[in-house]
Amino acid sequence: MPGFVGTPGFNRFTGLSRRKLTVLATATVALTAASVAGPLMGTGEAGGHIDAPSSVLDSPVDLTDVYAFTSPDNHDMVTLVANVRPFQMPGTAANALVDYPFATGARYEIHTDADGDGAPDTTYRWTFRDEDRRPFGIGPKVGPLPVTSLDDSSLGVRQKYTLEKVAADGSATKLLTDAIASPTNTGRVLMPNYGKLRTQATRDLPGGGRTVATQAADSFKADSQVFGLFTVGTSGPVPGWLPDAQPLSALNVNSLVLQVPKSEVALKGNPERNPVVGVWASVSRQGADLGRSLKEQAPTFRQVSRNGTPHVAFGVYGSTIGFSKPGGPEDRFQARAPKDDHLETDFLAATLDPVPPKRIERAQGRKAPAVPRRDIQALFMKGIGKSNGSLFGFDLNTHTMNADADPGRIRLAEMLRLNLTTPVTARPRAHGVLDGDLQGFPNGRRLNDNIDGPLIRMLEGEPAGPSAMGLLPDPVLRLEPADAQATFPYLNLPHAGP
Repeated sequence: MPGFVGTPGFNRFTGLSRRKLTVLATATVALTAASVAGPLMGTGEAGGHIDAPSSVLDSPVDLTDVYAFTSPDNHDMVTLVANVRPFQMPGTAANALVDYPFATGARYEIHTDADGDGAPDTTYRWTFRDEDRRPFGIGPKVGPLPVTSLDDSSLGVRQKYTLEKVAADGSATKLLTDAIASPTNTGRVLMPNYGKLRTQATRDLPGGGRTVATQAADSFKADSQVFGLFTVGTSGPVPGWLPDAQPLSALNVNSLVLQVPKSEVALKGNPERNPVVGVWASVSRQGADLGRSLKEQAPTFRQVSRNGTPHVAFGVYGSTIGFSKPGGPEDRFQARAPKDDHLETDFLAATLDPVPPKRIERAQGRKAPAVPRRDIQALFMKGIGKSNGSLFGFDLNTHTMNADADPGRIRLAEMLRLNLTTPVTARPRAHGVLDGDLQGFPNGRRLNDNIDGPLIRMLEGEPAGPSAMGLLPDPVLRLEPADAQATFPYLNLPHAGP
C-alpha cells in the first residue's frame, strides 16, 4: 500500500527463534525499566521518551510523539496522531488490575497552524471522564467474564470523552459527546479480540473523517545505538556488534488518532493554494495562579506538556537524564506556546548553536559545522525552504509557500510542518527527505519514519555538507516496532499476553 511498507506483526526480526525473540523482548523491557527508574524514584529527570525532563512524573499527560501525514488510504485526508503515557507493560489476566487510562479533567489537544504565526487556527480537544458501572464502585475494572464488546458489563469502568473543534477565536464546536475510548488491553483471556473493541471505539466525525482514542503498540522507530551521539558524542556501546534492541518495541502507549479532510486544516480551506500546515500537541491540567489571591480565581488550564518536531531537547541541548534540571529550558519549552518561541532568546540562540555536534567533535574528531546554524533553526522553527537558511536548496514546507499567508505575521515557532500536497510515495524510505523521500521526516512525520538518524545527519551538516551516514552504526540485527498498517487507524494493536 502506498505510504507504508511491511506487514503487520510483532517485530520485523527474521532468523530468530521464538525463544530468542522472547529473551530479547524481555531485555528491552529491562532496558526501559532502567532508563526510567531514576525519574520514578525522584533521582533523575526525563519524559517524552526521555527528552522532556519533568513530565514523566505525570505519566498520563506525558506526550511522547506527534505524527502528521497524508492518509495513505485516502489522499484527500490528513492523519494526526498524538501519543501519551509511555512505557506501558503488556497486559495479562494476571495483572488485570494494571490500568493506563487517559487523565480525567485534563485537556488533550492537537493544534494546527495554517498561517505560520505560531498560534493555532484549528484545535482538536479531547476531555475524558470515567464511567464507573461497578456495584458501589468496588472491584476490578475488568472481568470476571471476557470483554467482547464495549457495552459488556465485564468492562466495569469505561472512559468516555468529548471531542471539540476549537477555532482561532476560541469558539468551540462539539464533534463527539460521550464517545467511548478503547480500554487498556488486559490480555487475551479477558479481551480475546481487542481489534474488535478498537473498531467499536472508532467514530466517524461530522463533515468527514474519524477518530479513535486507544491503547496501541508504541510506534516510535528509535535507533538506540545512536542515542549516545546526542548525549556524549559517540555511538555504542559496541557499534556494529550488539543488537539494536529498541526498548519500546515491546511496550504500549495511549494514542489519539484523528483523520480529517485536508481542507479543514488548510488556510482558507484550500490545500492546493496553501499547502503547508504546522502541527503540535499539548496537554493541559487545571490549576491556579499562586501569585495572586485564590479567592477570585476560577480553575484555569495550564499547559504541562508539548510536542511537535521530535527530539527538540536532544537536538538542541543534547538533553536527557543527568543533563537537565527541573525548571530549565526544556521544561520552559514544555509550558510555552509556539507563538512565544521567538521571544525566548536562549532557545533561539541554542537552535543556532546546538550542543550535539560539539560533543561529537570532542569524542570523534569530526569537525562540527560552523555556527550560526541557520539550517538547524530553520529545521525546527521555519521549515525547509530555498531562502530561509535551511540550505536544502528547495521549497518544501515553509509557511511562506502559502499564497494567502501574510509574510509579516509569520513567526519563528517550533512545530512539525507538513506539505499537504506532497505526493504519497509507493516506496517510502525510513530516513525521509535526506534519502530523497520528500514525503518523509522532516516533512511531517510518518509512523514508520526513523527520526534519530536523519536528525543526527542534519546536525552534522547534511544536506549541504558531507554525508554523516558513517556515524550511524550498523548493528548485526535490529529489534524495532512492527511497521504501521496501511489503513486507519494505522497503529498496531497493543502488546498483550494471556
